[in-house]
Amino acid sequence: MLATTLVQAQDVLDSISVHSCDCISKLNLKEMPKEKLTIEMGLCMMQAADPYSKQLKATYGIDMAKVDKGDGEKLGRLVGLKLASNCSSFKDLISVITSEDQPSFSLEGTITDFVIEQFVTIVLKDEDGRDQKIIWLDYFKNSEKLLKKGKNKNVVIEYEERELYNPKYEDYIKYKVATGIRYEE
Repeated sequence: MLATTLVQAQDVLDSISVHSCDCISKLNLKEMPKEKLTIEMGLCMMQAADPYSKQLKATYGIDMAKVDKGDGEKLGRLVGLKLASNCSSFKDLISVITSEDQPSFSLEGTITDFVIEQFVTIVLKDEDGRDQKIIWLDYFKNSEKLLKKGKNKNVVIEYEERELYNPKYEDYIKYKVATGIRYEE
């Protein structure tokens, strides 16, 4: 009898994790803020668990009417363990939620030059008349328009600071690396 109950309990958790995974796979990990992703993950689990509320209460003591009073955390731990081993979308979501945000900065000015070597360096004359150099290493929104639009365009360039190895100085140097651009028309 005990073995049958354990198998049924596992079936319930398997079903909940499959439905939760399906829901989680539809979340837009790149656009949603971490807090919203966390809430959406919880909603996915609760919606998947709702049809099994009787089994959850009988087997695990989880009352779906009390998810805001600690039972939601219990549910999250149980389903999360299943998802961690069976759902790549869940692993991606957890990676996004737990990643540390790098601070993002921005500069406003006019593009005066593109220095094209191994990577493109964008030279921007800022509001103080100083030349700022920002490296273009990765794809970012509107990057494909950057060279087409050309020089003498007023822009706001978002960047993050990264330490990259510079063999000339045999040391890591802090560089500004572009992460976004907005054109000021």
